[in-house]
Amino acid sequence: MALAAARARARLADRSVAQKFPVVRLPRFLDASELRAVDRLAAAHAERHAASGDRPHWRTRYLNSGGLMRRTEPALLDKLVGAAKRVDAETFGGRAGAARARCVELHVCGEGAALADPAHYDSGSIVTLDVMLDEADAGGRFSTLEASGERLEHLFERGDAVVFPSYKYHSVTPVERGERRALVVELWDGDEKFCDHRCGVARGDCEALALGRRLPQPEAPFS
Repeated sequence: MALAAARARARLADRSVAQKFPVVRLPRFLDASELRAVDRLAAAHAERHAASGDRPHWRTRYLNSGGLMRRTEPALLDKLVGAAKRVDAETFGGRAGAARARCVELHVCGEGAALADPAHYDSGSIVTLDVMLDEADAGGRFSTLEASGERLEHLFERGDAVVFPSYKYHSVTPVERGERRALVVELWDGDEKFCDHRCGVARGDCEALALGRRLPQPEAPFS
């Protein structure tokens, strides 16, 4: 019980620290050829896997699944990971120096889809990088809940990346018209994962560990 309470206090401290850091925008981070490469990855994933999702009008593809992105677009993956680490080193305290890609998620959000919880965060990861692939015609705006309590909307256009500590509160307003497509990369203190889901097992084979028992969760990244 004492260990569980200590970990809960650590997670609260992590979130408190993360809210003080800014979101860093990297304008035109991916060019047209790189955006097309993401589309090819999505098509390749679709040949083998169904899209997943438990939110209405919101579907996710894990482009790291089976090592797909590492095998077919390694330079693009390294660019994404490298940018997240660089921003972390320059702005967030440099905790992601040895981090690896936990997941590379393609999110496709139709009308009505939203990440409505203003206090949503990417638990267990260190730094998150999002790339805008296609903006919605209306709605679908990315915002963060700042330490001051202000909800701050961020400019986020096709090809741009935004980078932020994973424990920073962030949300997306409802898509009102059209479709929003975004790529999300989370880095964590664990193995580079090739699962077709957002893995909770930092080291080792999650399928083997899942046999007959609950998956362990990674430790919080700040202390």
